[in-house]
Amino acid sequence: MKTSTIAILLAAAGLNMANALECHKSATGVLATWEDTEILDSQVGFGWTQYYHMKDGKLAKSNLPGEEYDFYECEAPEKFYKWGGGVLKTKDGKKCLTNSFIREQDPSHDGSHEIVYKQVPENVEKKVTLEDCAEGGMELRKQWFSLGYPERLGCSVSLYKQGYEKDDAMDLSYGPQGVAFDKEGGLGYDKSDKVRYFHRSQSYLRTANLDATCVYKNPVEPGK
Repeated sequence: MKTSTIAILLAAAGLNMANALECHKSATGVLATWEDTEILDSQVGFGWTQYYHMKDGKLAKSNLPGEEYDFYECEAPEKFYKWGGGVLKTKDGKKCLTNSFIREQDPSHDGSHEIVYKQVPENVEKKVTLEDCAEGGMELRKQWFSLGYPERLGCSVSLYKQGYEKDDAMDLSYGPQGVAFDKEGGLGYDKSDKVRYFHRSQSYLRTANLDATCVYKNPVEPGK
């Protein structure tokens, strides 16, 4: 009896080791977005860096840089996005940044001329939290990101919520529905009786500088 129990435990341990992600730390930084804002019905637009921090158990906007995270680039499991794919861990390595949903291709639109995505799970609060690090399945899809490369020397790197290779790549953003990685406009737009505007978010792991010179290929110099 004891021999059988030991054999089962050893087999389970071996399975866990086989399923464990092979990762290495490649970057450290804080979460930030570059915001492009345009006032509707006008030619007025401006951009700025928006920061985020954990508040009441979920990600929220912040005026100052928030917590640092370590990005671990990992050997991608089957179906997962491979190029720069990995997870964002807390500094103690105990928790992983987790989006509450992913967007996958909608099979009901197969054969159409455009790719249509649907939110999975559909009816959930849109948020980003810290959860136990997963090793596969839907939970890992919610935790799987990709880290790009700096556009210029001394600039931060782009960050996308990925999941499977065929899942929609999403930027961190905010709106009336919360703060989360979502498609453009997925969180809604803030409305005002006096000013109607929209913003477009591009998410980054702020590892270095993040300003207009890092975001735009031909940035407008101040005063011109």
